[in-house]
Amino acid sequence: MLRNLPAFLIATSTLTLSFGQGADDCANAEVITGTGPHTFDNSAATTSTGLSDCNGVPVYSDVWFSWTAQSTARVTVEACGLTSLATRAAVYQGSDCGNLVQLTCAASSCPSHTAVRFQAAAGEQYLIRFGSQTAGETGAGSFRLELQIPTLNPNNGSYYEIFEDRRSWTDARGRAEALQWIGRDGHLVIFNDQREVEWVAREFPGTRPWIGLYQDPSHPSFSEPGGGWVWVDGSELTYSNWIPGEPNNSSLAGASEGFAEMLPGGAWNDAEDDHFFTTHFLVEYSGGDLGSNFCVAAPNSTGAVGAMSSQGSLEVATNLFQLTASSLPQHTFGIFLASQSPGFTVAPGGSQGNLCLSTNHGRFSQQVMASGHFGTFTILTDTTGFPTTAGGSIAVAPGETWYFQAWHRDLVGGAATTNFTDGLEVTFQ
Repeated sequence: MLRNLPAFLIATSTLTLSFGQGADDCANAEVITGTGPHTFDNSAATTSTGLSDCNGVPVYSDVWFSWTAQSTARVTVEACGLTSLATRAAVYQGSDCGNLVQLTCAASSCPSHTAVRFQAAAGEQYLIRFGSQTAGETGAGSFRLELQIPTLNPNNGSYYEIFEDRRSWTDARGRAEALQWIGRDGHLVIFNDQREVEWVAREFPGTRPWIGLYQDPSHPSFSEPGGGWVWVDGSELTYSNWIPGEPNNSSLAGASEGFAEMLPGGAWNDAEDDHFFTTHFLVEYSGGDLGSNFCVAAPNSTGAVGAMSSQGSLEVATNLFQLTASSLPQHTFGIFLASQSPGFTVAPGGSQGNLCLSTNHGRFSQQVMASGHFGTFTILTDTTGFPTTAGGSIAVAPGETWYFQAWHRDLVGGAATTNFTDGLEVTFQ
């Protein structure tokens, strides 16, 4: 599944493709780029020896491909619907065929084609070993690589990732807590307020996932059906969004209902651990704002001071850095500014606000923003090209400090004017 992949990543991930058949040995792995499809043919291939098997079973008549990740993402390698051959695949990190580290391997999916998933890091090389499930059976076809980047919630700085995988709540919890994203540990989603629930329901419509809420029989407040509910991080349940009449501990299967699922639309239901109708689980990678605020901003027409924040990752190579401007007037337009040095100019050009950057600043002018109903706008930047004064762009280098601010239109006393948020100082890694 491809979710919310920025346009610049889509361009680098899908437009530059190479088509191959695969090499018979690891040392001569065929180089492929992009997401595919990529052709394979193992009709004349031998089975590699001296390598770790796939869950105790060889990858028969295997062919090899070398692929370098152009962005940090979760990657799926699959041949579903692209070949009649029952396939098996393994993925290894690096290029040293004599010292391979297997990341994942799988077979018997879709129902008989390979689907393996692994976490890729931008710039890292990976070897993909593709072959047959059964000795003596060979054929040809294609496989594709799909990139999945967790979705960033600008309201709290957390990333979210949905998995369509029917499993018990207990299994889903273990799977979620084994995941990581840009250095953050995963867990089943923890909801703090209605706004977060509404955001999740809007971003992942039509899904019915497990969430990180369960009933702890050892909790001092435990009682059926509504007592002792806690989140997977041990925090108390202070906000809830139960369906009317739930929780009720009433299961058609006769089991105790001590685990929470979220129905399409966002309301919660209690269910038994292995609930047949819960078809997804939702993982959250908790985070927070990056950088530090500086500079005195003038109040805007709402009476509030516009505020800058950033989310995502400070690692330049990850290229997942987002800017957010909040506490703005509703339905107003604006742009983000960037500079490599701070400054302070009162009411530039007749504005009601203060410019917190040096006059040598660039504008993300190709991305004019609208604040909408919540008085917030946000962009996912491209660290390979921050704007400069001359209208060009410059790549961000690790160790550099950049300064950001948002300019926006405003209305004071019925007169059209402009204003600025405060500033944000960020040092990249």
